[in-house]
Amino acid sequence: MLLHKKLTLASSPLLLALSWQFRDEPLAVCICISGLAGLATWCVVPATVATFKRAGLSGVDLAKPNRPVLAESMGVVAAMIYLVATFLFIPAQFQNWWAAQKPDTTATPSLPASFVFPFGRLGEYLSALLSLQSMVFLGFADDVLDLRWRFKLILPTIASIPTLIVYYVGYGVTHVMVPVFMRPWLGTHIVELGALYYVYIGMMAVFCTNAINILAGINGVEVGQSIVIAVSIIVKDVAYLCTGNTEGEYYHLFTLYLLLPFVAVSAALYYWNVHPARVFVGDTYCYFAGMTFAVCGILGHFSKTLMLFFVPQIFNFIYSAPQIFGLVPCPRHRLPKIAAGSPLSRSMVARIQHEINASNGAGNSGISDMSSDDSTDFASEQPSSEAAAAAAEHGGIISRMHKSVSTAMVSFARARTKRPARPTGNLRSSRARSSRASSSGGGSSSSSSSNTGASAYAGIYMVPSRTSLRGSKPLGILILRVYERLGLASIERNDQGEMVSVNNLTLLNLVLVRCDRLTESQLNNRILLIQSLNSVLAFLIRYRLSHVFYF
Repeated sequence: MLLHKKLTLASSPLLLALSWQFRDEPLAVCICISGLAGLATWCVVPATVATFKRAGLSGVDLAKPNRPVLAESMGVVAAMIYLVATFLFIPAQFQNWWAAQKPDTTATPSLPASFVFPFGRLGEYLSALLSLQSMVFLGFADDVLDLRWRFKLILPTIASIPTLIVYYVGYGVTHVMVPVFMRPWLGTHIVELGALYYVYIGMMAVFCTNAINILAGINGVEVGQSIVIAVSIIVKDVAYLCTGNTEGEYYHLFTLYLLLPFVAVSAALYYWNVHPARVFVGDTYCYFAGMTFAVCGILGHFSKTLMLFFVPQIFNFIYSAPQIFGLVPCPRHRLPKIAAGSPLSRSMVARIQHEINASNGAGNSGISDMSSDDSTDFASEQPSSEAAAAAAEHGGIISRMHKSVSTAMVSFARARTKRPARPTGNLRSSRARSSRASSSGGGSSSSSSSNTGASAYAGIYMVPSRTSLRGSKPLGILILRVYERLGLASIERNDQGEMVSVNNLTLLNLVLVRCDRLTESQLNNRILLIQSLNSVLAFLIRYRLSHVFYF
């Protein structure tokens, strides 16, 4: 039995027992239900891989040399388990009211305040779940129907309407504090925005759902950044609850009730989506994660603080604006590409050529064939043996493009010397092991493929993908000049000095522009490090520097 199944069977009874033991503590019950939701996601995701593939919900991993076909839209599995967990938590959230002894109301029509059911809190919780459920449905529709960008802006607005209505009915604040240096000009320290504040939080819901989706393209980055943001908000809420201040305690608990199961299902999904990924999360998860943060920020009354945790996403959106708004050509896929590794020297190329011609290239099988140079994007397509032979015959090509040719030489040498491994052991027992692996479901195949895939992709490096500047608008060219001056873009020019191409304008490609020789796993770790450092900076601004501007 696989590890995740063993741990689930061993941990589930314990979590159920703990939830019953602490049934009078809603937060403890939420933690136990979140653990169960995470274990369920851990087991259900690999079990549904084959079903999703049969339904045609699959995609090609373009960042791998062999381009494996993986099940797509698996974020809907995590989202549905999350919704089930939050539905089951509703009775536990109002356990104190259920446990209270109700008085005899036949004689007096009025009830004491302690026995009045908190309909307002229930309405806020249900409106949050309704917005999340609507966004999950719309995200899955996007995965299946591949909706256009204009619908991706409209649909989150529609899904956020229940949350906005409840915020309005609950007399949510619509004013903002004015920074200290602006108060002499405005003559007040508070500005009432009224309807403009609802426009702001509505736009925030649209931004959060699309910001996660824009900063995507490699294994684990969508789920990873969502986990970092969610954990940061949880730390903020727990730190506030530990102070003992009862003012606003309900709103911090409300956020915890929504984010604890979210982190649990996301962590389980991250296990299957991190490099080398066995599944794709799809747009469903991006919309689901973004709307979760949006409803927490709106109904938890920290929408402005939430934006501090989204600074990397805000930067990525601004940085990508020339392509998003059509000022610079925007290809369908802007994810980084595979590149050949560290370039080989000319003497090494010559030696490889000689050994290939002598049909004795086995000694060079250990030479790295990966490169971090931006001009060697072969995008998972190895050069053919004819191309390698032609390159070996034409020394002029080798002298001008020796890095690409060296990669072709190594690839050709490996292809010539590669032999199928001789089977060892009993053939019948080998077949029995194979049949047991195939009959154990998608999880075993995923685990085995991940173990072999991690070593197979160990030396593969990423380079920024590029787009042609043909047809760019003058304003887009001007913005690219500013980016180049700031070191935020890698622009190629022809002999006349005219701009020919530029790296795709995403944070992923920018990190590769500034950093050399990063594997896909290392690139994901860099993005998560940036997100984590931003959270530290957000805490510093919110709780250490805010008095400089507002007090």
